[in-house]
Amino acid sequence: MSVQLLQRNARILMWLVTIPFAALALLTLALLGNIVLQGGRFADTVAIYYLPMFLYMWAIWMVRSALRRVAEGALFENVIARLLLRAGIALFCGAVFTVFGVPLATALVQGEPYIATFDPSPVTLGIVGATLAMFSQLFGRAVAVRQELDEFI
Repeated sequence: MSVQLLQRNARILMWLVTIPFAALALLTLALLGNIVLQGGRFADTVAIYYLPMFLYMWAIWMVRSALRRVAEGALFENVIARLLLRAGIALFCGAVFTVFGVPLATALVQGEPYIATFDPSPVTLGIVGATLAMFSQLFGRAVAVRQELDEFI
């Protein structure tokens, strides 16, 4: 695959990633607006439940930013390690907050224990996020070794 084709595909994918990001941003605004307008007994609980979405949206934005940099011709080595680290941290933190933070914050706000149902999705996202963060370190090390070898040649 040529570099020009890769850059073109990155540009297309960047805009395709923008669509779900924009949809989530609009949904978040509508949700927050609904919470503010309706208030009610469970408004704070609903707000707490959707807090991890901001971390997941940050992961999507990091992917979009990396695709934009690749489309602009940035070196892949510099883009990929940073993407893997940031997206991995965002997914891991979002998952940890979903599994532990949401029940704890809900219990604190409501004043009674929160009994959550088990959802394997955030656990999976957390594992993938931690793995991506670890791979970013391996990739960064491989880039450093490659640069060192290139100095000898």
